[in-house]
Amino acid sequence: MRKIVLIIGNGYDLDLGRKTSYKNFWESTFCPRDYPAPLIAHLNGKWKDDLDAVKWYDLENELFNYAQKIQQKSPKYYDVITQEEAKFLKAVNPDCLVRGYYNDYEEQIQNLYKKGFLFFNDGGFNASMDIPYLSDLRESAVWRDQNAFKLIKNGLNKYLQNIKHENIRNGSLAFAISNLINESTDSNQELKIYNFNYTELPFDPNEGNSVHYVHGDNEQENIIIGTRDHEFLDENYDFLQKSFDPDFNPPAVVYDLLEADEVLIFGHSLGWNDNQYFRSFFMQRTAAEKPIKKTITIFTRDEKSEREIKRALQTMTSYNLSALYAMNELRIIKSSDIGKRAGNLKEFLMRYIKDEVQVRRFIGRLVY
Repeated sequence: MRKIVLIIGNGYDLDLGRKTSYKNFWESTFCPRDYPAPLIAHLNGKWKDDLDAVKWYDLENELFNYAQKIQQKSPKYYDVITQEEAKFLKAVNPDCLVRGYYNDYEEQIQNLYKKGFLFFNDGGFNASMDIPYLSDLRESAVWRDQNAFKLIKNGLNKYLQNIKHENIRNGSLAFAISNLINESTDSNQELKIYNFNYTELPFDPNEGNSVHYVHGDNEQENIIIGTRDHEFLDENYDFLQKSFDPDFNPPAVVYDLLEADEVLIFGHSLGWNDNQYFRSFFMQRTAAEKPIKKTITIFTRDEKSEREIKRALQTMTSYNLSALYAMNELRIIKSSDIGKRAGNLKEFLMRYIKDEVQVRRFIGRLVY
C-alpha cells in the first residue's frame, strides 16, 4: 500500500483565512499581556513594535531564550517588581487611604502605578488603591512565570474556541490541495495527516485516512505550547518544555515520515523547535546508500518563507540540500506564484488530475 503523509502547519490555517497568527492572539482580550510576570514582560518587550513578522515558532524560540536568560540570572532577582516594592505589597491593605498611611512607601507606590500594577481610585494619591493582581504579586517571580504560562495556554485555547465558527476561504490553495489529496486516495493508498495546529480540518477525512494532532486539539482543550527539550539549568523552568506538559503524547510522525512514499508539507516552517520530528527523515533522504527516490512537496507563502525553509533543510541535512534535490523529487510551491507562474503547481496537480484542462480549471477556481 502506498503511504502519503501530509504535514500541516500554521501557514495552512492562515491560508484558509483563519485568524490564528501570534499577532491575532496577542492583540486579543484572551492574551494575558498585562499579567505581572517577568515572562510576560520579556515577551511584551521583544516584539511590541513588529508583531506582524512574529510566527509561533518565534514564540517558542523566545521561550527558550528566556530560559537561557534565567540560567544566567537568578529568577529571585529577575522580576518586574523590586524587593522594596515586594515588601510594600506584602504589607498593603488596599482599602486604606494612601496619604498618611503609606507615606514611607510613596516611591514604591508611584513606581507600581507607572508600571500599571496599581491604580488609584477617585482622588489620586489621597484615595484608596486598586491592585488587581495583589495576591499574585505577593508570590515569587517563578510562581508568577509558571502561572503566566498557564494563562497563555488557557487564553489561547479560549481564543481558538471563540473564532472557530468564522468562515474559511474555500477557494484557498490550502483547502483545495488538502481536499484534493483526501478525495484522491483509494483502497491502495493510505493518507496520514499530521496537524501541528490546534484547529480542526475544514473537511472530513475519507475512510482509511487519519488525522493526528501533534500538539493537541483545542476541541479537547489539551493544546501544548512550549520549547523543545533542552537541559535547563534552573529546574523551576522545566515547565517551558513541551515534553513536561501533562498532555504531551505526540503521535508517531517520525516513523510515518520514514515509511512514506510521498510527503506533502503545507504551511510548516520546519523550524528549529520542531525539527526533531523531521531531521531523521531529511537525513535519510540524503544519506541512503541505495536511495529510493521519494516525492516531497512543500507549500509555502512567498520567497521569504521559501528561504527560511531552505535554511531549515540545510541544517537538517548537515548542509547537503543539493543532495536532497538530487536524490528525491523535491518541489517547493509558493502560493504567491499563483496567477504569475504556476508551473510547479501544474506539475504537482498532474499527479492527481490527469486531464490538463481540469488542472487549469482547478487553478482558475483558486481565489487570491
